[in-house]
Amino acid sequence: MGLYKVVITDFADADNDLEAAELQASGLDIELCRLNITDSEAVIPHVRDADALIILWCQINRRVIESLERCKVISRYGVGVDMIDLAAAAEHGIPVANTPDFCIEEVSTHTLGFILDLNRHIWLHHRHVSSGHWGNPPGGPPARLLGQTLGIVGLGNIGSAVARKANCLGLQVLGFDPYLSPDRLAALGVTPVELPELLGRSDYVSLHCPLTAETRHLIGAPQLAMMKPTAYLINMARGAVVDQPALCHALELHAIAGAALDVLEQEPPAPDDPLLRQDNVIITPHAASWSSDSRIQLRRDAARNVVAVLRGGLPRSIVNRAQLALLQGIQIPS
Repeated sequence: MGLYKVVITDFADADNDLEAAELQASGLDIELCRLNITDSEAVIPHVRDADALIILWCQINRRVIESLERCKVISRYGVGVDMIDLAAAAEHGIPVANTPDFCIEEVSTHTLGFILDLNRHIWLHHRHVSSGHWGNPPGGPPARLLGQTLGIVGLGNIGSAVARKANCLGLQVLGFDPYLSPDRLAALGVTPVELPELLGRSDYVSLHCPLTAETRHLIGAPQLAMMKPTAYLINMARGAVVDQPALCHALELHAIAGAALDVLEQEPPAPDDPLLRQDNVIITPHAASWSSDSRIQLRRDAARNVVAVLRGGLPRSIVNRAQLALLQGIQIPS
C-alpha cells in the first residue's frame, strides 16, 4: 500500500489531534500535513502529491484539481461544497465527500432562536435597557407566535429538523423544495407550495438550500417584494443565496420587517457594510453550526471519509455522485 499523504488545507482549530487519531486507527501508513491556506493558487504546490485533501474554505477550483497527481478523495469539513469544482473532480475520478449531519441539531436550534428573537424583539429590549431605558421599546407589541407561518426553502436534513421543531411551537409550516415529493413534505408536517406563494404567505422565511448556480441570488428584489411588510427573512444557507444589496434596500425601505443572518456574501463583512448599520437586522458570524459536540463529530467524520477511500471503499456521503456516474461511468451505490 505504501505511504499515503493526507493534507488538511485549512481549519480553525489549533490542533489536528482528532483527525490524526482517526487516520492512525485505520492501520494505514499515513503522513498528515496541515496547512493554513485558503487561496487556490497558493495551495497548489503543497497538494500536488496528496492522496487525500481535507478542506474547510480552501478554494479547490479546476486548476487545483488538475494539479493533483494522485488524489483519491476530497473531504469537506461541513455540509456545503460550493468552494469545490465538483464537475472537475468527477472528470478526474475524485469523489467529493462532505459531513452532512454534523450540525443538524445546532443549525436548526439556531434558526428557532432567530425566530424567537425576531418575534419577541429580544435584541431590541436588550438595546433599550442597556441604553438606560425601562419598559417596552418603541415600535409597538409583537404578534403572538402561535399560529404564525414559517416558510422553509430547502428541506434537507437541517430544513426538515427546523420543520419538526417549528411544529412544536405551533407554527404553520410551508415548504418549497423542488427535489422532495409532496408526500415527503407532508410527512414532516409541511404544506408544499411554490416559492412565490411561500414568500407571500410567510411571517418568517428561512433559507436552508445549498448554494448552486440555480440558487445563487434566489432571493432578490422581485422575491423580497413578494414578502409581507411584517415578515422576516432568515438566511442559514449561504450568503449568496440572497442578493445582499437588494436585501439592504428592502430593509432600508422597511419593505420587510427585518432579517436574521448567519451568513453573508462577504465574510467577514467590510467595516462599512450597510447591513451592519441596520437596526432591524441580527447577524451572527457563520456560527450556527458551532458546539463542542458538533466540532468533534465534524472533524472525525471528515477524517473517516478519507480512511474509507484509502482502504478501497467509499465515503458515507458523496456529493458529486451523479457527475462521477456520468463522466467516469462509475456506478456508486446510494
